Amino acid sequence: MEISMIWAEDEAGWIGKAQAVPWHLSADLKHFKAVTSGHPIIMGATTFLSLGQRPLPNRTNVVVTHRTLTTAGIEVVHSLTELRNWLAQTTAEEVFIIGGANLYAQMLPQVTRLYRTVITGDHQGDTKIPVIPYHEFTLVSKTAPAKEGDAEYSFELWQRQLDVQ
Repeated sequence: MEISMIWAEDEAGWIGKAQAVPWHLSADLKHFKAVTSGHPIIMGATTFLSLGQRPLPNRTNVVVTHRTLTTAGIEVVHSLTELRNWLAQTTAEEVFIIGGANLYAQMLPQVTRLYRTVITGDHQGDTKIPVIPYHEFTLVSKTAPAKEGDAEYSFELWQRQLDVQ
């Protein structure tokens, strides 16, 4: 099973501001939907709140939180141990960690694939992506830069190298 991370960041590494993304990029939202549809998505409580406390359609939505959540259409795990047990039970070929920063950092050692959107500029956020050991990954694909409004962006796919210690 592939454990993948998917996120958008600007050139300064910002991924969030006031519990949202510091930009609106419809191309990235479409990319996120196309990549994650049909696959389980795993998120922390703050990310779930930023989605309006509603599950995203056509995906199993797993929320990692110490809180009690009773929202229909989500599965709740209360610890990384419970999440690892959930991962061991799933038959999915690929699951996606979709945020936030703490969950990215905690799951990074198990992650095998990275889907990164890079947006030009410094959008001044309050949350950065954790340090990614890119030397452990190989860049598989990168789209040519595209523009939407004032934003220039590209999509990248990275695969963890199996022989890196």
